[in-house]
Amino acid sequence: MQRCFGRQQRNKNKSPDKAFQARAIAIATVTCACSSGFVQAQSGKFGAYSGTINVSGTEIDPRVSYRASVKVSLPVTQRDKSSATAEFLAGEAPNATVLISQWDVSYKEKSADSDGKFSSWTCSLAAPTEIPMTPTGVLNANLKAKKHTLSLTLLSTKDIALNCMHSRSGAYKKKQGVALYIGTGAPGMQNETQLPFSDAARLNASYTLMPTADTKRQYGPTIQEWDLRLVN
Repeated sequence: MQRCFGRQQRNKNKSPDKAFQARAIAIATVTCACSSGFVQAQSGKFGAYSGTINVSGTEIDPRVSYRASVKVSLPVTQRDKSSATAEFLAGEAPNATVLISQWDVSYKEKSADSDGKFSSWTCSLAAPTEIPMTPTGVLNANLKAKKHTLSLTLLSTKDIALNCMHSRSGAYKKKQGVALYIGTGAPGMQNETQLPFSDAARLNASYTLMPTADTKRQYGPTIQEWDLRLVN
């Protein structure tokens, strides 16, 4: 299986904000490219897995610590006696409603300024914020093995407000978009970990996604808990 995270390379010549934006787009692109056999989501035909996902984690450079609660409705695109699958591109599933309760960012320049000092900055979420985010991904429930897998990328359609402090210029405010990844593995690798369920009508799990050897310098563990119910 292709190791999709290997494509998410940071451009060292970009600012941290631009690098974040590029990485967010890369995650969504990789999720699409690595999932095969997308079918058009058919609203209501097979029902949807709806519920809440809580997620928290870290990114390394710039350092980001985040926490969010996600309300989603993932339309089931294929359903038979052996499996139920929700597989959707951006725009094929309803926007998720996401409460961002933490988004702390810090960064220190890799090279010194002309005076020999290293500039740095920090940003924190101005206030807990509820925003819409576009979901892309795939959820599969194997009804025979009673195991399920998940790969879900969320891209914000609205910026969050941050209060920031620069080591030289002082306090300032800014807004930026955010991205979240939730799953049983990296995009395209989610099937390597399959989580059990007792009833396909309710998929619930607590799972910590650990970084791979390729991504441990970019991401820390992603702590996740979801409770998704099949609604017809």
